[in-house]
This record gives sequence, C-alpha cells and structure tokens, in this order.
Amino acid sequence: MNKIIHNAPDAASEDPEPDSPALIDDSPLDIEASVNDARWQPLCDDILAHGHFVWQVLGLPACELSLVLDNDAAVHALNRDYRGKDKPTNVLSFPAIDFDQPATAEGFPPPPVLLGDVVMAYETMHDEAAKADISLAAHAQHLLTHGILHLIGHDHDEATAADAMERLEIDILALRGIANPYVADAGDEGDANRDLNGAINGERA
Repeated sequence: MNKIIHNAPDAASEDPEPDSPALIDDSPLDIEASVNDARWQPLCDDILAHGHFVWQVLGLPACELSLVLDNDAAVHALNRDYRGKDKPTNVLSFPAIDFDQPATAEGFPPPPVLLGDVVMAYETMHDEAAKADISLAAHAQHLLTHGILHLIGHDHDEATAADAMERLEIDILALRGIANPYVADAGDEGDANRDLNGAINGERA
C-alpha cells in the first residue's frame, strides 16, 4: 500500500501540463490518498489533480478527505458490510459530516474539517470505461467527482436532487474537457451510458 498526502500545488510556482485544462489557482483541499492496488498508479496524478480541480470549482473552504484506490474485493466487502449489498461497485462515499443539504461556503463548518472517505474499485471502473468506450482517466475522474459530491451532501434519492447532482457532475467534467458521461450513444444501444448512471447511483454509505 502506498500512502500519499497530497496538497494542491502552488499554481504560481508550477507550469501546467501542456495538454491539461487551466486550474483556478491552488485548491484548499488536502487529499490523503492510499493506493492499495498498483493498477491505479498510472492514473494517480490525474485523479489527485482532478480532486483539487473539483474543489476549486465548488468554491468551498479548506478541508481534508481520504481517497482509497482499491480493488473489487475490498470494495465488495465494504459494500456488503455497510450497505447490505453483496457485490462490488465502482465508488463508495463515507461522509464524516451529515449535511442536511448540499454544502455552501457560508454554511461550511470551521476548520479543521475532515470531509470523509471516497473508495474506488479498479476492476469495476475499468470494465465500465471499456463498456462505454471512454478513457480510464475520464471515468475515474467522473467517479471521484461523484464521490466528492456525496461527501458534501448531494444525493440522488429523489428525482430533483438526482438531476441537480448529475448536472453539476456534467458541468465540472466539461470544464476539464470530459464529455457528458450520461449521454447515451446514438443507435439501438439507447441507454448504454445511462447504465453507468445506474451503476453509480446509491453509493453513499
């Protein structure tokens, strides 16, 4: 297991990668990342940078979250033990704060703030990306976006909240040049990519 304490880089001291979207200064988010499956390693820098980007877009105060990059077996056990679902899933969120509604800067608790944990499963993420014909990086970034939104009080238990959460995910990903993951491919497949939404839904423990 590799553990990485990842603070956002100082935007003034580092040049962005040539093919990366511009970041909005540095992020007040600290990410403690545990890489428990080596297959995540090539994606790790992209995933961590995306976590900071999401926090910048949300405009929320300083806090810390734990990110665990693991495999299907580990996430299967968590999904069974905490949610009563005896199967693996792509991402699980474990909020440390019970927000009554999606967090705002004005209503955010004072520091220090531990936001909670996001746990992601490599095999499920990989298989979903292959099925949807999207890059591993793009799908991993989508799952992390979804997981972070759960930590700050977004959910999809009812249609209005689900639509708002989905729209926010789409808007954040678009800022990084990632296509809407919920748009189904044209043709007879119809809801091919909508299946991903179904797979992601309900992963707040």
